[in-house]
Amino acid sequence: AESGAITDYLITKYGKGKFAPATGTAEFVDYQQWLHFAESSAILPLLLKMFVQKDGAKTQFLEGYADAETAKVISYFNSRLEGKRYLVGDTLTGADFMMSFIVEIVKNAGQLTHFKNLVKYDEQLQSHEKFHTANELEAKYD
Repeated sequence: AESGAITDYLITKYGKGKFAPATGTAEFVDYQQWLHFAESSAILPLLLKMFVQKDGAKTQFLEGYADAETAKVISYFNSRLEGKRYLVGDTLTGADFMMSFIVEIVKNAGQLTHFKNLVKYDEQLQSHEKFHTANELEAKYD
């Protein structure tokens, strides 16, 4: 939950009215949901799958659970992007910052091409003027 809280804090303090919808709006509720979905419901099955693969253990329960939950989460994410450029409204928000990591994990696992809306969303994020700058900074400080 701290990544979402940090993202929210930085946007509130330094965003100058950008990257988050106005509080009290329906879009703000969606924004909050996606901001925290990334580090809770979305990431858990992906991490479980990675842990099982790295460990090498053939744990039927965990692997099966991770696969089923990943399919649900990514299908939900994909369906919510239907006809949209971004998750909330028509502008980039902190929700997109947070969910971009989920897209990256799915892409690195070779599964992105199965989800047409996620492919378009990934292309939209990568075409943003500051996307590559952010990646360069991440590589520098990682």
